[in-house]
Amino acid sequence: MTVAGPDDPWLALGAASRLVGVAPDTLRRWSDSGRVESFVTPGGHRRFLRSALEAMMNAPRRHRYGVDRLTGSAGTISGEVHRRMARSGAAPPWQARLSADQRADFRRWGQRTFNLVLEYVAAGKRAERTLLLGEAEKMGALYGAEASRAGLSLAEAVEAFLFYRSPVLEAIAAHLRRRAAEFSDLTTAYREATAAIDEVLTALVASFREGVK
Repeated sequence: MTVAGPDDPWLALGAASRLVGVAPDTLRRWSDSGRVESFVTPGGHRRFLRSALEAMMNAPRRHRYGVDRLTGSAGTISGEVHRRMARSGAAPPWQARLSADQRADFRRWGQRTFNLVLEYVAAGKRAERTLLLGEAEKMGALYGAEASRAGLSLAEAVEAFLFYRSPVLEAIAAHLRRRAAEFSDLTTAYREATAAIDEVLTALVASFREGVK
């Protein structure tokens, strides 16, 4: 087996897949789709440009997932949920417990929270992700504390929060499917979004309980 030297600009399929950390079949599909630069030798062997692979590995995740295009769309997502609810004529019981101003506040906080979750999924740097998740948790705590002050039960506060959860997760999954993303990317992004939302919900519950002591 020929081992590529550190200065060799072109790598064989096996060496390239080890460098990137994916299966050779995955790298072959990426090559066929034009996602990575490669050429085929006269003998029928693929060669991959080392610098292109390294650039792909070092690129912020938002460039790999493209989830940044969803950032700022949580308002649109939640708006669509409300329009569907209005068409169906079914309003959740907790809405009747809130004034028009309170409903507007909760909707705005929900939009901000889920925007932070989308930004968290898109972010490529660990420090940025930590900051975004922390901000989302603060929004969850605000949500819980204000729900307690508004007279909602804990169950109603959780229901109000989860009102937006599924549409946001569905939007992420649909976005990645449209981009024909690798299944591993789709599942990772979905899992990360779910875990982040769970952290926010935990902060909401903790804050609510502190508010009713």
